[in-house]
Amino acid sequence: MNALEMTPQSRKATLDVNIPLHGHTDSEQDVAEIVGKLLNEISRFDHQSSHADILQALAITTAVREAMADAAEKTSVDFSLKLLDVEVGSGYEVETYAS
Repeated sequence: MNALEMTPQSRKATLDVNIPLHGHTDSEQDVAEIVGKLLNEISRFDHQSSHADILQALAITTAVREAMADAAEKTSVDFSLKLLDVEVGSGYEVETYAS
């Protein structure tokens, strides 16, 4: 089984991870690149966000992507996700996104 191996290089403490990849992984390189981009974006986003909030956001994102993949597989149509004027309880508004 293939595994995703990453060793971040920075002045901060680092973690070496070796996570087995799912058997249906199409591209180990794509997975590594996406993980790297997600982690970098989270780091740039907001240092005030708790780990719990970050994990919740990633769980929701994962569920949405899973639903999109499932729908696309069943219908052979690529779905676009649009979040329009979604308001969160904190008073922030989420911009319109499409994937």
